[in-house]
Amino acid sequence: GASDPVIQLACLDSSLAIAPLFKRFGSVVITSGTLSPIHLYPKLLQFEPRVSESFHMSTFRPCILPLVITKGSDQKEVSTRFNDRGDMGVMRNYGAILVDIC
Repeated sequence: GASDPVIQLACLDSSLAIAPLFKRFGSVVITSGTLSPIHLYPKLLQFEPRVSESFHMSTFRPCILPLVITKGSDQKEVSTRFNDRGDMGVMRNYGAILVDIC
């Protein structure tokens, strides 16, 4: 017979997942197009931000030089997908991009 689809909802504590990163690295940059409201995340992830910036993007006004990056200098894809977050190549490319921009 046909199987019935099942939807499972789980409420997970994201602070447990990010805590090892905060312990391992002296500086952590969190980027996303959906982190809103921005003041909520330090509380949820249990950290004190040193710098916090939010940029309101709109297609109805001129953007301030947006930068779209799809690959690093090694031609490896740069991504914010959950499954790619542990990929050392993705992390290395993000770091190199930040160094190059600064």
